[in-house]
Amino acid sequence: MKINRAILPPGRIGLAVSGGSDSVALAFLLTKGGKKRNAARRFVILHVDHGLRAESKEEYRFVRALAKRLGLPFKGLHAKVTRQRGESLEMAARRVRLAFFERCVQTLKLDAIATGHHMDDVAETFLMKLRRASLCGLRETSTVGAIRFVRPLLGCRDAELKAYLEKYGEDWREDASNDDTSIERNRVRHEVIPFLERTLDPHLVEHLLVLSLRQAP
Repeated sequence: MKINRAILPPGRIGLAVSGGSDSVALAFLLTKGGKKRNAARRFVILHVDHGLRAESKEEYRFVRALAKRLGLPFKGLHAKVTRQRGESLEMAARRVRLAFFERCVQTLKLDAIATGHHMDDVAETFLMKLRRASLCGLRETSTVGAIRFVRPLLGCRDAELKAYLEKYGEDWREDASNDDTSIERNRVRHEVIPFLERTLDPHLVEHLLVLSLRQAP
């Protein structure tokens, strides 16, 4: 797996952990399973329970327990997501999440927030943007308001991250909605990309990563 630690700032970093395999792998990889020297001073796990699914409270407890096991500080939020005029539920959840991250940046004095976005996310986003005649996709670093995001796992495939966790007997949480192919991203993930890899290029995702990063300003 290609983990880009060079993009991590030297100061304190928040780890956005939802409980999914990608973000759990992020926490383990960057802290070496909680054994990295000074990990507790350098990293803090952040989690938002949006309250939109029945299992979200259990996911909150799972991530809090994970932080304790890794010896890392934990900052969580039980949110109440309400839509503003013209917002989709997804947009409203993102707004609540970003507001929480911004508060964490200020109160916890974070230099960046690391997310578990990986190579498959890049490919999915690229294809979805392409359909809208836009090639603006995921970057290794980006800034939203006062928040600096870093994505050190863009060189990793989703399957690699899951295999890494399985190798060490680690668990994660699956969002059942990820299997709903009526959602565009899930349709691209489960149907479009596998079809293109089978019929066009088995290395399609890797090539889309290179092409997407070339679009960076």
